[in-house]
Amino acid sequence: MVALLLIILFLCTTMSSFSTVSGQSGTDEVVPPSQKNAPRDYWPTEGWRSSTPQEHGMNNETLYDMVRLIDAQDYPVLSIVIVKDGYIVFEQYLSEYLTAQYHHLLHSVTKSFAGTLIGIALQQGLLSGVNETVLSFFPEYEIANPDPRKDRMTIEDLLTMTPGLDWDEWSTPYVDPDTNTLMGMMYSSDAVKFVLDRPMASEPGTTWTYCGGASVLLGAIIQQVSNSSTLEFAHEYLFDPLGIDYGTWYLLPGGWYNTQGGLKLTTLDTARLGFLYLNNGTWDGTQILPADFIARATSPIDIQNALGEPFGYGWHWWIRSDLGVYFAYGRYGQKIMVSPEHDLVVAFNAMVPDDGYDPEFDLFRDYILKSIEEGPDESGTDSIPNQVYITWLIVGAAIIPVIVAVIYVSVARFQHRKPR
Repeated sequence: MVALLLIILFLCTTMSSFSTVSGQSGTDEVVPPSQKNAPRDYWPTEGWRSSTPQEHGMNNETLYDMVRLIDAQDYPVLSIVIVKDGYIVFEQYLSEYLTAQYHHLLHSVTKSFAGTLIGIALQQGLLSGVNETVLSFFPEYEIANPDPRKDRMTIEDLLTMTPGLDWDEWSTPYVDPDTNTLMGMMYSSDAVKFVLDRPMASEPGTTWTYCGGASVLLGAIIQQVSNSSTLEFAHEYLFDPLGIDYGTWYLLPGGWYNTQGGLKLTTLDTARLGFLYLNNGTWDGTQILPADFIARATSPIDIQNALGEPFGYGWHWWIRSDLGVYFAYGRYGQKIMVSPEHDLVVAFNAMVPDDGYDPEFDLFRDYILKSIEEGPDESGTDSIPNQVYITWLIVGAAIIPVIVAVIYVSVARFQHRKPR
């Protein structure tokens, strides 16, 4: 009878433990899904809160199918962070070296941060508008290859990658400064002067050309109008207000910050930039970016970009209308993807070779969006807590016979003990 009571007590404890862990991730607060366009019940300035995919209408098993596929196909995806309704619902680090604290080089995702700083400067009144001409910010330079078209080049032309400069960084590898314009800039004595000195190839605002130099000029303009370094400006008006744990921002020749590809941040912190845009430039009651800037930045311009359909380009953000997202895009598979329809931000870090298959768009469509379409698992529980539950049952099955045996021996000894 005693053994039977102990078995019942053990099973009750096991089920209680299961019900405790199945509805939440770790010890963080679990909240019901927020309504679309509803006010946020918290802001992740001091840290993201975690929840489960099920609590926010996503199928957890489908998300773990994605991880299993990445492992089976040996895709070079290093980290995935999914923010749904403002909560971390999925966070995976698939490399030994890349952890939640690792500051990964963002490559051209840096460009979206550079564009954001321009929006902040507009919000702060440091710029009167995106129609200000670029050369007006650099009166100290004697610029080579003078051209009336260069005089007409504006901030908006830089934001849309239509500055009209003679620039080629995509048709040749990033190794030869004689043939790759970006590498020529990297090996110059002054990066900003190198860009400004380039001859013109077309009227600004008419031809799309992927131009890292345009992003460098945006960062330099911030430095010129703010009387501070680009990094100091970013700290005061972007990193610190959002709670971003700054890692590294590399410098270019001439002491300019590498705003075309030199920023290093954690995956969690890159998601903060997406969350700022998702909330129309507002963060915890403060309008950091103008809402109309967000709208323009995330809408495709009418000029065809080099990638073609279904890719569009806005103000230093890419757009894929077929997926319903806009995204920041960096070499080797760095991405911040934002889906306003689903109140969703997804951040990736990866090491996709230049000539390799980048699986992230397919993963987003076939697993992340699919998990939303499918809705929560029927069981309403997480895969990982299910594993914990199974482990408890296995351990229990092994321990119960031992408990019964110990009790049997103890009772037998008591019954055969001679009275003193």
